[in-house]
Amino acid sequence: MKKIDNIRTNYNLDKLYVDDLKSHPMKQFDLWFDQIPKKGDFNAVALSTYSKPEGVRSRIVLLKNFTKNGFIFYTNYNSLKARQILYNNHVSLCFFWPDFQRQVRVYGLAEKISTRQSNLYFKQRPRKSQIAAWASSQSEQVVSREQLMYNYSVIEKKFLNKKIPRPEFWGGFNIKPFSIEFWQGGVNRMHDRFLYEKKNNKWMITRLNP
Repeated sequence: MKKIDNIRTNYNLDKLYVDDLKSHPMKQFDLWFDQIPKKGDFNAVALSTYSKPEGVRSRIVLLKNFTKNGFIFYTNYNSLKARQILYNNHVSLCFFWPDFQRQVRVYGLAEKISTRQSNLYFKQRPRKSQIAAWASSQSEQVVSREQLMYNYSVIEKKFLNKKIPRPEFWGGFNIKPFSIEFWQGGVNRMHDRFLYEKKNNKWMITRLNP
């Protein structure tokens, strides 16, 4: 077993003060997100969901858009994450950007976006990704990879030389935040943490202990 209890990171890249913060959390998120190099899975975020039968589950999804109204990602509506959201749409997101020693935690409600929005996004996906959306029964058991690739080939032939429509079982969710926390790593573990909470339709900011 690897000994990791003495591994430490020296958090000393930056500080965060209340005067630095934007009045709206999505503007603050936009500021931080804009500073991330657009390479690799820079838009990866941990999504946590809950349902009574399965309990709490977390996985990485890719953020595909964000507006003043929330954070958007896409998935198979028959997947476990989607089924859990339909059971209980209270969810959380956690962004972690170690190169900047920053973390953003979001709590909010997930709701399906409009059919039009999902259609527009699906049209711009690479064709092979469109085929994969049809071919995969996400989260369901599959006998083998050979079976999975066979399913893919069947869909590929079905839509040969044709435009591929969006499956009705595939689309986007928007997570409308109730609270967003911005965390900046600090020297000696004295991190800077600021919590935005929506109260009476207004965003309030409080500093939290590390």
